[in-house]
Amino acid sequence: MPLIDRVLSVLASPTPGIPLLIGGCSAGRTHALHGVLARLDGDTTPVYLDVERLATTPEQCYRSLLRHVRVAEDGPALPAPASLATPRDAYAAILVLLTRARAASGRPFTFLLDEVLDLRTFESFPGLKTLMAETGSALGASENRFVLATRFRHRGTKLAGAWPRVTPVLLDDAADDERDGEALAGLDPLERQQVRALTGGRVGYAVLVGAALREARRHGLADPVGALTEQMLCGSALERRLRLSYEVRLQRARGYGALRAILDVLSEQQPLTLTQIAQRLNRTPGSTKDYLSWMLDVDLLTVERKRYTVTDPLLRLWVRLNNGPGAPSDALVARETQRFALERLATLPDVAVAVARPASSPGGIIEID
Repeated sequence: MPLIDRVLSVLASPTPGIPLLIGGCSAGRTHALHGVLARLDGDTTPVYLDVERLATTPEQCYRSLLRHVRVAEDGPALPAPASLATPRDAYAAILVLLTRARAASGRPFTFLLDEVLDLRTFESFPGLKTLMAETGSALGASENRFVLATRFRHRGTKLAGAWPRVTPVLLDDAADDERDGEALAGLDPLERQQVRALTGGRVGYAVLVGAALREARRHGLADPVGALTEQMLCGSALERRLRLSYEVRLQRARGYGALRAILDVLSEQQPLTLTQIAQRLNRTPGSTKDYLSWMLDVDLLTVERKRYTVTDPLLRLWVRLNNGPGAPSDALVARETQRFALERLATLPDVAVAVARPASSPGGIIEID
C-alpha cells in the first residue's frame, strides 16, 4: 500500500489512530506530510506545524500558535498570553489549543506535527519534565486528529510504544513508487537504478542528484556518478543537506567532540566492534559504549552482530571528505566519490561505472570519462 494510503487508513480506523511517520534525514517525511494534508477529507480542518521551528519557549510557542491557527470563537476559552505566569501554564495552554480547540468552521482539526520529538526541548523548563507523557495522553484522548513525524527512528519507535493510539509508519530506505517517480522524473530505468543505489534510496538525496543529472545534460553527456560527484563539492545543495544532517543529529546527542571522532573512525573503516573503536579513540570500552549508545539513539549508527556502521552511506562519504582541517579539494571529492560509487554500484547488473576526473568543465560540472 502506498505510504499516504497507509497513513490515511490509520486515520480512518473506527477509533482514529495517530500515525507517526518515522524516517531518517531526507527520507521524505515532510513531503509525505504535505501529501497527506492534500488528501484529507473535508470532515476536519488540517493544519501543518513544524515543531522544530516552534520549540523555543512555551510562551513563545503558544503565541505563535495563536497567530497561525484560526480557532472557533465559541470553543473552549484560550488564555491570553499575558495571563500565563509560568512555562507550565503556557504549555498547558498549548495542549488545550491542540486537543480541545475547534476550527473557525466548527470542524475538528487535524494537526500534522512535523518533528514532534522536538517538544522535548521544553523539558528543560520548570515543571515540564514529564511533558512528553502528558502530551501523549492528551493527544490520545482528544477528538482532534493528529499525524506525527520524526527523523529519529530509534526515538520514534520508543514514542510509538509509549503514546496511546500511535501507529508507526516507517519510511523505508526504498521510496514507494509515487515519491520515487517524482524524484527521478526524466531518467531512464538504468539511471533510476543507479541513483537509488548511490543515494541509499533516500528521496531527498535522489531529488538533488536527479536534478543535477538533468541539468548536466544541458552541457553535454552526463551520468549519475558525475552528478553525485558535483553534488559532493563544498557548497552544493546535497553537500549542504548532508552537513545539516550531521550537525542536527550531533546536536541532539551528547558528547559532541567524541561522537565526531567516532564518525571519523568509521568513515575510514567499518564495520568495527566496540573494542576496535575504543582502541582507535584511546578511550576505555565503558566510555566508548556510552558514546555509541548516544549515537544509536539519534540513528547516526547501526549495530548488527556487535559491529557498528554509519547508518547513512552518503553521510559517511561526506564525513570522510570533511574530516580534515580544510575544505576538500575537487580532486579528493572526485576520487572518494568514485570509490564510493564503485562500492555502491558493484551489485547492480550491467552497470559500467565511469571514472571521474578531478578537473571541472567550464560549466562547473565534474567531467566523466
